[in-house]
Amino acid sequence: MKLDIDWVDKNNSGFTLVEVIAVLVVIGIVAAFAVSSALLFLSSYKLATEDAILRMHLRYVQYRALSDDLSWGMSFTGSSYTSLRNGNTSPYNLPNEAGATHTLASGVSFSPTPGNVIFDKWGSPGANNVTITLSSGGEFKTVTITRNTGFIP
Repeated sequence: MKLDIDWVDKNNSGFTLVEVIAVLVVIGIVAAFAVSSALLFLSSYKLATEDAILRMHLRYVQYRALSDDLSWGMSFTGSSYTSLRNGNTSPYNLPNEAGATHTLASGVSFSPTPGNVIFDKWGSPGANNVTITLSSGGEFKTVTITRNTGFIP
């Protein structure tokens, strides 16, 4: 019994070098796009996370000012902040921290550095709004503490 295999192309020698290079170039372009998108997402994620942590810590310090009948606040540097009690470093840890200081994730910073934010015994930051801006990779998140009321949205 003879097998008929005429449908097999006997002249097919595989892919040409040009086809292989074209496929590698396309794969490289897709990989570059995927990596840059992932890095941009990571930067946005870090910024959003630090924004939420900052708001939580500000509300904590404000709550302490209201409950202790003392002035509480935050002292900011370029990439960290420390809770203050009556102008001195607080003896208490910030929530979810090992101390009174929180250091921002790499690539996230304050722009510009706000200095000190102090809440009085009524939870107010004073007669002016306080604006704190976080930046990362060209993106910005702004936290505004409303004057007199101390509202932190």
